[in-house]
Amino acid sequence: MGFDEKETIGVSHINDLGKSSTDAVLLATEADTTIYSPWSKSMFRLYGVLAVAYLCGCLNGFDGSLMGAINAMKPYQNFFGIGSTGSSTGIVFAIYNIGSIPAVLLTGPVNDYFGRRAGMLTGSVIIIIGTCIQAPAVNMHMFMGGRFLLGFGVSFCCVSAPCYVSEMAHPMWRGTLTGLYNTCWYIGSIIASWTCYGTNFIDSNWSWRIPLWAQLVSSVIVAVGAFMLPESPRWLVANDRVEEARTILGKYHGEGREDHPIVNLQIMEMYHQIQTDASDKRWWDYSGLVKTRNARSRLICVLGMAFFGQLSGNSVTSYYLPVMVETAGIDDSKTQLKLNGVYPVLCWLGAILGARLTDRIGRRPLLIWSILFSSACFAIITGTTKIAVDKDNKMASNVAITFVYLFGIVFSFGWTPLQSGYIAETLTTETRAKGTAIGNLGSNIAGAVIQYSSGPAFKEISYYFYLVFVAWDLIEAVVIYFFFVETKDRTLEELDEVFSDPHPVKKSLQKRSVQTVANTVGVSMTTSADVCDGRQPCSWCTENEVDCLYGQQQQPSNVNQGKSDKILETVLRMDGLLRSIHENLSDQQQQSLQYRTISSPRFSDPSSPDNNDFAKVANATIPSTHISATEDLLSSAFAAPYPSLRAQFRPIFLLESRCPAIPFQPRSIRPVFTTEEAERLLTSFQKNVNFWYPTVSKSTLQNLFERVRNGFVANTCEDCAALLVMALGAASELVQLVHASAKSHGFESRQQQSELMTMASVCFDEAMKLLNVAYMEISTISTQCVFLAAIYCSFLQRPLQTWGHLNTAATKCRSLLAYGTGSGNIEDDECIRRIFWSCYIIESDLISELSHLPQSGVAEVESEVPLPGPLQTHFTETETESSALYFLSCISIRRLLNRVHHLLYAEDKYKNYTNARDESLRGLISELDRQLVLWHETLPEFLRFEEDTRECVNEHAAFLRQRYLACKSVIYRPYVEIVLKHREIPHSLETIEAASRCLKASCDHIANLRSFSQTVMIDTWICALSMTSTMFIILVSLQNPSLRPRLLEHNIPEFGSHLRDLLSAWIGVMPQKSPSIQQSIRLIAEIEMLIRESR
Repeated sequence: MGFDEKETIGVSHINDLGKSSTDAVLLATEADTTIYSPWSKSMFRLYGVLAVAYLCGCLNGFDGSLMGAINAMKPYQNFFGIGSTGSSTGIVFAIYNIGSIPAVLLTGPVNDYFGRRAGMLTGSVIIIIGTCIQAPAVNMHMFMGGRFLLGFGVSFCCVSAPCYVSEMAHPMWRGTLTGLYNTCWYIGSIIASWTCYGTNFIDSNWSWRIPLWAQLVSSVIVAVGAFMLPESPRWLVANDRVEEARTILGKYHGEGREDHPIVNLQIMEMYHQIQTDASDKRWWDYSGLVKTRNARSRLICVLGMAFFGQLSGNSVTSYYLPVMVETAGIDDSKTQLKLNGVYPVLCWLGAILGARLTDRIGRRPLLIWSILFSSACFAIITGTTKIAVDKDNKMASNVAITFVYLFGIVFSFGWTPLQSGYIAETLTTETRAKGTAIGNLGSNIAGAVIQYSSGPAFKEISYYFYLVFVAWDLIEAVVIYFFFVETKDRTLEELDEVFSDPHPVKKSLQKRSVQTVANTVGVSMTTSADVCDGRQPCSWCTENEVDCLYGQQQQPSNVNQGKSDKILETVLRMDGLLRSIHENLSDQQQQSLQYRTISSPRFSDPSSPDNNDFAKVANATIPSTHISATEDLLSSAFAAPYPSLRAQFRPIFLLESRCPAIPFQPRSIRPVFTTEEAERLLTSFQKNVNFWYPTVSKSTLQNLFERVRNGFVANTCEDCAALLVMALGAASELVQLVHASAKSHGFESRQQQSELMTMASVCFDEAMKLLNVAYMEISTISTQCVFLAAIYCSFLQRPLQTWGHLNTAATKCRSLLAYGTGSGNIEDDECIRRIFWSCYIIESDLISELSHLPQSGVAEVESEVPLPGPLQTHFTETETESSALYFLSCISIRRLLNRVHHLLYAEDKYKNYTNARDESLRGLISELDRQLVLWHETLPEFLRFEEDTRECVNEHAAFLRQRYLACKSVIYRPYVEIVLKHREIPHSLETIEAASRCLKASCDHIANLRSFSQTVMIDTWICALSMTSTMFIILVSLQNPSLRPRLLEHNIPEFGSHLRDLLSAWIGVMPQKSPSIQQSIRLIAEIEMLIRESR
């Protein structure tokens, strides 16, 4: 099959996956967030396949202990006339490694031309032949000839098996699975050691011949098993057999699914990285190992690992352990063999643990720290052995043996799992067989040298020989630190990005990103046709012949580039996930139309989203006719059985519109702050308001601070903004007191609250006098003034006033985004974008409860506005980065919530969905829930949370969990209403389970609510209404026999008092109470009483 045919075969699947950056983001995210189990059926099939390859590791380990053991047997020594040390013993040991050297010329070509299975088969057959010559040997020449063939055959297995294991291993556990290969060295070693221990009691030549014949067991199994193994999928792709590779990956990695995300990702990456005309197609061509800087960097790792893996002292302890024990003062042969048998068992346990931790700790830390410990061990062994020999000190002898064992355990922990696996990982598919062969050659050369020289060295200089390894192991640690890359958390193909970097080691220590996947599959990293991504000009900017918006932003310094990239990566991942709703639902609609005649459509016709819906959902808008608000629930048929609730309820807009105006005190002197007070309030504003909504840059804050220190001498927008920052800083401090405890405070605390409230009110009063200047001006600072005024009105729990200021700020943003700020300051452009997104979040919250409020239009254009980019908003890089990532997380969950409202709660669609029962909802809700799960999985580490009621790592994560639970309950709420509406019809278990998800999320939403600073400061009003509707849903669900048992699992009787205590504390500090919040408290109390009566 030629190159063109490969293109044809691959294209069908590659096109299915897509080549755009969005597809790469989604594919990588889906693969990363899919839950994998090491105990699935397909994984056990994989373990069975790898077990055959693991036996190749046993073959090598068997000889390692075998020769050390029989070398201590008197019948063996007498038969051949040799001693346990000396040059004759050294050459017997070394001939095994010498035999591996000429095999290098054949192992690579056999693996490249005929496959990895053929390599294992060839090696095992040669080992069988070698065993049949060595075991019945009648003289040393025959014995050494057999050992030469053993080494020749093992070389094939030691190239084929690690390549096969690394290429077949599941990416999630590649470190563990490849590490386990080399730990099997100890299985062979253990079997050999204890076989020799048992046969040592035979007083004849069979004492050493039986262990030699035992080598046939594993080699025969490998020879037979090779015929039944699947071929390496990477070798298949490299040889134009993409379909076979996909089938194998589907069977062993994809739970039987060829379209599984992990299968698609690997096939895409293999296809773009593996070449059909590479050097593996020419048996004589080894140039692929050295012709590029990328290849040479890989070769350094290969040769370093090969040589260091033999020269670190491990070969000495393996082959000469009985001699080392004798040197330490133990000369009984049976005791020596016991110690020789126990040693590999302990080392094997250490190697197993190390293999399991390679994917957690990483390769470099394991290698470096274990080799440093090894150096220390040899230093101690040298000193204690000297004391034991020179002074006949039994304790020193025991300490020496203890550290010999400690060395073996620690070396096995850090090095044994990686000796073969790391070499295979660092090579490309085209060079893996030949590179592993070269590594095997280096390993055998080093092994032959150390094994041959160790015999004479022990004989001539005894324990001083250990000092060589003290110094050498330190040199190894330095080389590893500067030249060995980290391979953890990347697929084999993704390592190409590491080795192609000018600084491979530094690059390998950076976290794998979406850009990594895009580079691997050969696509440029752009986010969409509408949104700029900061690395490439987006298509919208290109088509409209304007400069890319991100290009106008500040360019981060080299120091900050990593942090900016991290923020940008989060943007790409979250934006890509949310955008895929539109694509996936469009696909579902097309499938529904295509198969309508032969199967039920996913959506019933009356309620199916039409093309206009799919066009609009790209912009996450909330329809003005949505019916998900608290007001809609309390006026629905579900509230009919509860006249007391309806009697108490008044329309929210009516209550708020009749609320008295915010009082302003006439003053002729503006507030004055000491430097200490100004710094304190500014810090409070930065840590709270400017963390949640990072819209004010560090440089602007410094300018405003100077305004405060100068006493607000002008009537400008800057003075207005400075006063608002001071007001919000005081308000933030006040909230911290409320946050500390929901209980009443002592006199001093209440006095402090009063002082902070007065300080905030005075600053806000003075700012309002200047706000007309901001309203009349169109600029970044004027927009900030109006937005900060909206934030303060949120603190005052005035939703309509918040909406008024917010609408003006949003209008200014849209104008400045369309025409530019004109200031020439790149920070201004970024600030406007951040204010835009802040308006989007807060306005969406308001509209979700007051659906008929006129919208500013930010939601209608949100997909055309770039997400937040780099901006220094805090005085430390860490705070700036954390704030940006938190802001992005809030944006993305709000966008998802808006899409949920649009697709589920638009009035006409909602009625059709619930009337049609659940059939028309299943696919839609499943997709929305999938997006919510993916959002959760993409959160940065410091914002991660558990879905249940466990404590979160910080307040920001806890607040996001509340958003998550709210979103989940809204997604599944239609199922609850279907069950309640159609009580006379039996519902499927699937429907009941889906409704239960809503109820569990609702209960957890209430149980997890605390006095979070952002909730108290900004979201008290929306939280009060949301909790009222949640309590109402729980009330009506308790009356349904299908849903009631699910609710009784929760501590529902405590919910009412918990909510009332929190809300009462939050409004207690306000001079004027929000009437709609007070109404919510009364309704919650009434619902609490009704729940108590229903129980």
